Formats: sequence, structure tokens, C-alpha cells
Amino acid sequence: MSEAQSYSSRLRPYGNSSPEFRLDQFFDGPSVATGIFQDRSGRVRNRFVMHLLGTWQGERGSLSERFLFLDDRGQTTTAERLWQLELEDHGHFVGTAKGSAGDIVGEAKGESLGYAMHWRYVVRQPVGGKFYKLRADDWMYLIDADHVINRTRMFFLGFYIGEVSIEIHRLENTPDNRAAMAQYPRSGETIR
Repeated sequence: MSEAQSYSSRLRPYGNSSPEFRLDQFFDGPSVATGIFQDRSGRVRNRFVMHLLGTWQGERGSLSERFLFLDDRGQTTTAERLWQLELEDHGHFVGTAKGSAGDIVGEAKGESLGYAMHWRYVVRQPVGGKFYKLRADDWMYLIDADHVINRTRMFFLGFYIGEVSIEIHRLENTPDNRAAMAQYPRSGETIR
């Protein structure tokens, strides 16, 4: 079996594309992202800013995600999630994550080929005072060395409930930029 055949059929069309999306290269150091969640009718239900910081030692890495959510009046709330990631053979990887932004149930499984990366996982998502197990079909597309587009379709009990769209931008890996990823406005502050 060739390396390309070891990938899911949905990822195979990206086999000859470039540049190559390497999880341990793009998510090494600081990044910032903006995103929205749209419900199944297309209405934007949530807007957010993410600060990310990745650190790798060989084939194991961690990725800190710090979220700043904005409501319709510009008021903010915060959440975070910490991923533990491990590279496997032929562009495959696994991960686990915990945090107030929702824990990953079991393992997230992913694979990358060419400029595309595909994740599959279940997230225990907090909504109001309750938690819901949502299945995520998560696709990332490397535009260039510093930019990724992320689209994630979310399902509850097999029904499509909406989609997350994120633009991720790598920052120069400096001490100042790394420190900045730990900073964002406090919950309840207004974004102007």
C-alpha cells in the first residue's frame, strides 16, 4: 500500500498539492486567529478571537488556545483549551484536550496531506449551564507558511447544527509575541 493510499478518501485529492501542512511546523510558536460560529441557518451566533501558543519536543507537542468571545453588544467572556498532540507515521496524529472551552472526549484523530489537514473528534461543549457532546468534522487549509483557513462542521446526535470558520495567522516566534498570547481583555470588558 502506498503512502497516499493510507489516507482517507476525502483527503487523497490533496496528495499532490503544496505547500505541505505540517502540524509541528505551523503550530510551533505564537499565532492569533479570528472566527465565527454560524448556526445551520447561516446566522452568526458567536464571534471570537483566539491566541494560540504551540511548543514541540520531537513528535510531542502542546497547543494552548485562549478564546475571547464577543456577544452582540461587544461584551466579552473568555475560555481556554490545552491540546496535547502526538505525531504518528505518514502525516497522521492524535490529540487530547481539556479546558473551559470544552474538553475533547477520547482522542482527536487527524491526518494531513499536501496543504490540507483533517481532524475528527467529539468535544464536550459548554452551552449556558449545560454540556453537550458535539461531533466535529474539522478541516484546515494551509495558504502559505503563515496563514491557515479552518472550517469545522458541528453535529449533535447526528444532526448538523452549524459551522465554525477561523482565520489563523502565525506570528514571529519572539519572547514578546509568546508573552502576548497570555494576554487578552478580561471577561466583561467591552471591545471598542
